[in-house]
Amino acid sequence: MKIEAVKNEMMEHIGDFVRTEAKESFVLWLKDKALPAAREVASAYTAALGKSAESETGWCRFRDRVFLPCAVDGFLWLCGKSLECMAEKQESHPAP
Repeated sequence: MKIEAVKNEMMEHIGDFVRTEAKESFVLWLKDKALPAAREVASAYTAALGKSAESETGWCRFRDRVFLPCAVDGFLWLCGKSLECMAEKQESHPAP
């Protein structure tokens, strides 16, 4: 099957992916599966940045020791809080 056929098939059935049940399942999957995996990868990345910072100086040291780890951790924290709020709302207001 060619990629064009796959794309056309998905476009034809896109409505199946925007049903309430599908959206709720996707939010829960992101919260329970994807985010923990992303946090593991981010932890390894920020540890490697810390090691890299030891050999850097000036702004590059700041980048590796402070800026990038804070950006990664902040992004994941914001995503986690958002997903928690969405999941709570889904649980308290079940789909009709």
